[in-house]
Amino acid sequence: MDDTRSHRFTRLLVTTAVSAAVVVSTALTAGGVASAAPPTPTQKLCGQAGDNPKTDNRLWLWGQVKNTTPKKRGSNLEVVQPAAQVQPNPKKPKYYAVRHGGDSKGVNDDFLIVPTNRVRGIECPYLWDGSQLNLWSAAWWQGGKLVAKDPAKPLAIGVNSVEKRGQDQLHLHMAQVYPGTLRDLRAIQQPETNLYAWTKTDVILNVDPAKTPNSKRHFHVVKYTGGLPDLFKVLHGQLTASQDIGKYSIAVVDAGQPNTYFVLASTPTLGGGTATGTGSMDEIYAWVHK
Repeated sequence: MDDTRSHRFTRLLVTTAVSAAVVVSTALTAGGVASAAPPTPTQKLCGQAGDNPKTDNRLWLWGQVKNTTPKKRGSNLEVVQPAAQVQPNPKKPKYYAVRHGGDSKGVNDDFLIVPTNRVRGIECPYLWDGSQLNLWSAAWWQGGKLVAKDPAKPLAIGVNSVEKRGQDQLHLHMAQVYPGTLRDLRAIQQPETNLYAWTKTDVILNVDPAKTPNSKRHFHVVKYTGGLPDLFKVLHGQLTASQDIGKYSIAVVDAGQPNTYFVLASTPTLGGGTATGTGSMDEIYAWVHK
């Protein structure tokens, strides 16, 4: 190595470090604070751990799960650490919280699954980059234990779009399905069974008329058998660059056969009209709202 160049490089590093220290010192002595880097586009979509529930009522749910653990569950029914084999990074395990929901005055038909790390909602790229738990399989398992059994209203789980949700921390609902929706799903002739052809389907289903002035909505529907995959990844992989996953809602309904589900997705413009689809899966639940 050229020794002269080496010393020049060393002097440059020292000078740069001193200059940076002077800038910070000047800012602090002038009563200022060294500003944090602005959030990245992904952080804007996903939120940050430092987001303050006290300054935004849409972050209330984030406040209920933030910093909770299996031994420190706070207001949650439980906080779960899934097994290492399903963890994205077993050395840094992730948790999810199980909570009562706040939408229904029914009995045992309104629960939530909420990640305890910061994830704003369906629009967050963390949900398809491989860094998160498969919350769909977790919600199906937990919902099977918690939601009241009724053959006319079996288990349904789902997530709402950005515009239709009330809280900006990801949460999957665990509920019972509206009987009219279930009837229509079971009546589908030759349903699509390939989950990777999900967005090519368009099925009209009855929904709860108490929750919408239009009792019918358009949905993508697949009747799927197998282990429940991460539906955030599956849907995102089928969208074009111009489509916004944040406008979608997703749900899973018990099809009445072992390991078999009706998998639904919708967005308000599905069907070609104005609000013929839906960004809210609340419409397919058998809730009686509080």
